[in-house]
Amino acid sequence: MNYFLGIDGGGTRTRVAVADASGVELARAEGSATVVDPANPKATLGVIEELCREAAEKADVDLPVAGLWAGIAGAGAEPTRGAVETALGEAGLSSRTAVGADAEATFHDAFPSGPGILLIAGTGSIGFGRGAGEAKIRVGGWGALLGDEGSGYGIGMAALRALVRSEDGRGETTDLRGPLLEAVGVADPMDLIRWIATAKKADVASLVPLVLDRAEAGDEVAQVVIDSAVRELVGHVRTLIRRLDPWTSEPEVALAGGLIDENGPLRSRVIKALERLPCRLQERALDGARGACSLAMGLVSLQTPP
Repeated sequence: MNYFLGIDGGGTRTRVAVADASGVELARAEGSATVVDPANPKATLGVIEELCREAAEKADVDLPVAGLWAGIAGAGAEPTRGAVETALGEAGLSSRTAVGADAEATFHDAFPSGPGILLIAGTGSIGFGRGAGEAKIRVGGWGALLGDEGSGYGIGMAALRALVRSEDGRGETTDLRGPLLEAVGVADPMDLIRWIATAKKADVASLVPLVLDRAEAGDEVAQVVIDSAVRELVGHVRTLIRRLDPWTSEPEVALAGGLIDENGPLRSRVIKALERLPCRLQERALDGARGACSLAMGLVSLQTPP
């Protein structure tokens, strides 16, 4: 029997699932984040290889499997995608290997065919859409330096910037000062310069709960940060609706990522804002590793003669 590996590697964690030829999941493994550095695409692939071997062992499946599809943050565009695909192929994990962005795997789980829109907001943010004519486009996903608006990283950075503006007297005073300094382990705002220089995206995104806490307690600066994040996320969906027009019916919108999934702290706010748009919400919980397994199965079917 053929077996398949599906990988969902994001800025918060990496999940690997093993499925059989009928699509039944046999086992999975979970580990640390996988975000590909375009300057050194192969540097973080050790985590993926280790998790693939762990998941295969749990499932009592021998490697290489028939197909592997890896959705990895930062690996959606060339030449990074090709470099990662080559490295994974050389690892001996599968007979056929393909790589794309992590959002692609989740989109496939939400919409294996037909039109739809996916909004992902976790450590990073991105929107994917497929129109009635099968055209597929991406909005956002430009990474920490150019984008990630509305993401956990974006919220954390906005809060930190609001704090330093407040320290200068250029911005409003905020109750965020004490909680932020305590959370990052510094005593003085000037020490934030050194902290942010080495902080990981996940470290910055981990500040979201305290920003939300201060916003709900009435801190106006924190409220502005959260409200702005929601507007940015809904803006991804609004843009996709416009760019993929015309639709044969109101587009279905799926939400994924730690900020807006079924337990996400921003989910209710985003849903309320989406109610103003001509769309309807998909309620099903999404799983990028499951979508990646399905894509891996497709690699074999594409190679099989009729």
